[in-house]
Amino acid sequence: MSKHIVAVDIGGTFSDLVCLDTATGEIRNAKVPSTPPTFIDGVINALDKVGIDPLDMLAFKHGSTIATNAIIERRGAKTALVTTEGFRDVLGAGRADRTDHFDLSSVERPPLVPRRDVLGVRERVDYEGAVVAPLDPASMQRAIHLIRRREMEAVAVVFLNSFMNKEHEYRALAAISEALPEVYACCSYDILPELKEFERTSTTAVNAYLGPIVDRYLSSLTERLARWGFRGQTMIIHSGGGVMSLDAARRLPARTCMSGPAGGAVGAAYIGRLAGYSNLISFDMGGTSCDVALISGGEPGTRPGWKIEHKVPVQFPAIDVGTIGAGGGTIAWIDKAGALRSGPQSAGADPGPAAYGSGGEEPTNTDANLVLGRLDPNAFLGGEFKLHPELAREAIQRRVAEPLGFSIEEAAEGILRVSNENMVEALRLISVERGNDPRDYALIAFGGAGPVHAAHCAAELSIPTVIVPRSPGLASAFGQLRVEIRDDTQRPLLTKHDDVDPAELEAVFSELEDEAEQLLRREGVAGEEVQLQRSVDLKYYPQTSYINLRVPSGHIDQAVVDDLVSSFLERHADEFGYSVGLDLTSVEFVNARLTALAPAPVGELVADGARGAGADAVIDTREVHFGEAGGWVLAGVYDRTRLFQGASFDGPAIVQEADSTTIVPPGAHVQVDRYHNLIIDVREVARI
Repeated sequence: MSKHIVAVDIGGTFSDLVCLDTATGEIRNAKVPSTPPTFIDGVINALDKVGIDPLDMLAFKHGSTIATNAIIERRGAKTALVTTEGFRDVLGAGRADRTDHFDLSSVERPPLVPRRDVLGVRERVDYEGAVVAPLDPASMQRAIHLIRRREMEAVAVVFLNSFMNKEHEYRALAAISEALPEVYACCSYDILPELKEFERTSTTAVNAYLGPIVDRYLSSLTERLARWGFRGQTMIIHSGGGVMSLDAARRLPARTCMSGPAGGAVGAAYIGRLAGYSNLISFDMGGTSCDVALISGGEPGTRPGWKIEHKVPVQFPAIDVGTIGAGGGTIAWIDKAGALRSGPQSAGADPGPAAYGSGGEEPTNTDANLVLGRLDPNAFLGGEFKLHPELAREAIQRRVAEPLGFSIEEAAEGILRVSNENMVEALRLISVERGNDPRDYALIAFGGAGPVHAAHCAAELSIPTVIVPRSPGLASAFGQLRVEIRDDTQRPLLTKHDDVDPAELEAVFSELEDEAEQLLRREGVAGEEVQLQRSVDLKYYPQTSYINLRVPSGHIDQAVVDDLVSSFLERHADEFGYSVGLDLTSVEFVNARLTALAPAPVGELVADGARGAGADAVIDTREVHFGEAGGWVLAGVYDRTRLFQGASFDGPAIVQEADSTTIVPPGAHVQVDRYHNLIIDVREVARI
């Protein structure tokens, strides 16, 4: 009996499913409309579409934008925040900065927890964890009374300096759980025992805000999958590029945010390794946004947290993905100075680009590509969705060409050049500005629109190679097939390097290792399967941002501590262009972190021995406009399903498949490898 691993990535418009047969390596895909607000019908529809027996499913991996969208749309649970008396304004004040420092009329969105629902109680712990004022039972009971009377669904408990002493938070949490067992409650020591009061409060509030929503969704999903006949293991993708059990997702629902981009970066790293590239920049461009990530040595970079909105940071370890508003639906517009701009606003799925014929009147990247012949109006999404070139031309003519005095082709080329430059700038931010030479990397392009723009963006940055995997529009879902179990724990250190006791540091890691093994054991993972990775956060004292460095396994002595300090100085110089001598300042050990990794069913792609010549896949020719080639040129149109190992051809060419189109500009050369990846050499593509 064959065993399938299935991954589903739910987006706001479409739900993507990838099914891998672990015995044969066969991959089946499905893309179906999402079904808000529950989205579960879309999941079942996708499972039905691929037509597999639920008893043949070994594992079901699930990522979605549900948690992120609940925050953006403010559809989370009615949440209270219990905090130290006198600190009710932490969420509202944030970092006391603005999204746009130069727009005095901008207004920030209100915090997830309104100030009236931030309840202060009398207690105080100092910065070393010593109790200054004990937790006052009377004020705690008043807070519980207000939570009950206001019918709150969730409660976050965050006390000042509690990361150094958990006693008061645990007592408050116990009192709330005993009095209000139906309310979802969590405390910051269990969620984020870390310095930085605002980020700690925000992350805990987000966790509580999402708790009831995620719990209801997972309960419904489990019930529907059981009715469908699934008896295997269900795992949830998290922002750190791993999966966790349903129980872990209920405990830490805030980690389910950003799961789609994380899965995409993990999948890009895996596909790149198969293609023979360990240094990559992933380029995931969809309908609304473009996600980019740097992959060095075969591993995506990580960061300590991210922001869902300007004042809604979530401080969990995450795959380092940069996002900008650039997608197929990104709108082109002319600013007050008469300059052509692109985004970040998007036409979205409704009304969508003008070419959709759904009422959209603004020109978008999709409209520009259609006008220039780069998209086939009858082959979009495998022919299931017809585009209207005349509506695209009308929008570009009225909104861009006429105001600027351009021809329709010049206007469309201008739209794409401006949008491409925005994406090139995002690529510079994660490569050049971090001390990495993009010429040493390959660009791996996926998402529905990624392969359309990738070659020109790579050429602009002198990136020599573009890799386009099979079914690039479903690559984020494919990446979720590859993720394994990952759990992250931490403890504060807050000790200057001269005062670090190696024995105490090793004791902290031993405690974290015991905790991690207990957590994974509850998830059914045997201890011998667990791989533990130690790391520490270091910073210059008294800066606030830190750098994470790996700690070698084994005994920690003074030499290990000294090596960590030296590595921090070198890394700081690499990333920021300078380092400060230890005679002028100190290096502070901020947090001890432990990442616990355990295997989960992933399966492997199987190379295809079939071979073919590029000419065998040509299904048509058509005129395509390339500004660098001087205008309209004849390009071959290739059917991606007929391109096998050994096929090669030169641009200009268009490669069509059900979920995306790959643009091969003049000067580019394509080779197809044994995994059916398109390996595109863009060194001779003109920079424009």
